[in-house]
Amino acid sequence: MNDPIEKKTKKIIPTTKAEKFDRFLVLDNLHQNIISHYDTWGSFQQSWTNKAYKTFKDFDKYIVMMFLIRNYWQSLADKFTYLSLDEFYELENVAIDKINLINISSELNIPKETIRRKVNELQDADILVRKGKSIVFNKRGVNYQKPDNTLDFLSSFIEKKSNLLQGNDWFGASFKKEEIRKFLNKYFTIIWLRFFKLQIPFLIRHRNVFQDLETWVVWGNIALNQQDQMRKVRAKDLLAENNIRRDNYYRNMAKFKIKRGINASSIADISTIPRATVIRKLKWLMRQDIIKKSKNLEYELKHSGKINKAISKNTIINQEAVADFLTDIFDYMKNSNFKI
Repeated sequence: MNDPIEKKTKKIIPTTKAEKFDRFLVLDNLHQNIISHYDTWGSFQQSWTNKAYKTFKDFDKYIVMMFLIRNYWQSLADKFTYLSLDEFYELENVAIDKINLINISSELNIPKETIRRKVNELQDADILVRKGKSIVFNKRGVNYQKPDNTLDFLSSFIEKKSNLLQGNDWFGASFKKEEIRKFLNKYFTIIWLRFFKLQIPFLIRHRNVFQDLETWVVWGNIALNQQDQMRKVRAKDLLAENNIRRDNYYRNMAKFKIKRGINASSIADISTIPRATVIRKLKWLMRQDIIKKSKNLEYELKHSGKINKAISKNTIINQEAVADFLTDIFDYMKNSNFKI
């Protein structure tokens, strides 16, 4: 059977082969290399969220925009077509039809009035226009969230996971970063649709626990500092018992004794969140008893606290989602007719 051809673009749309990777094999491999995996995943997420905040200064606004653009890419996929990076960003506008604020509110677990306010703010910023029940992103709006840096971050992340999996017979050879970047560029709307299907629920899970994403980012900088110090110590101790698993990773990290925490100014510099906001979020986190402050005014994690169980549960769910995402990407690259 020949591959279907989209009538307008005349593109040959690749079909998927029968072979697919077992997501549990990918998840198990991440589990076996859990400390290095969390290190690369944490670094990627930090780079991505910092870029998002620097651009939008408001995570809720960014999530709303992600949701709307995701719906457009889904409409392309439903028509069995796709656009490359260049093709998508050459569009003069992007129209998303039949917008329902109640549905957006329900999926994102953000109040309807907040959704309405964020859409109005995007309209005031000349990024989109509301036309009845449709929303249209203009050229500026389309390019406002162009992921140049994120493409580089994601290519590096996928390359590292590819190197991790290459020793397995079922996986085969690894991919180079430039090879991955070319693939992401060519099949941009397909891959980025899948990426947003990973990231939107990821952000919402954290928002539900921390009340807002700025607080999560402040906590995340503390966690990444603690994680990095644990990784370095474990790497030096080759005889250390490998008792850290996916289900107890967060508790082990939160209990780990570190030499230095991270101060409010450093968190503000890294995240670009104003220092006054960082301090306010730190006070909230201390009230939850999940971080503590040293005599040097540096912050570190605590393994007790009101919401640590929810954080630990999210950690497990998130890594299952990452394994699903990587499985799909490697299936696209190895087990489909998608070619660079």
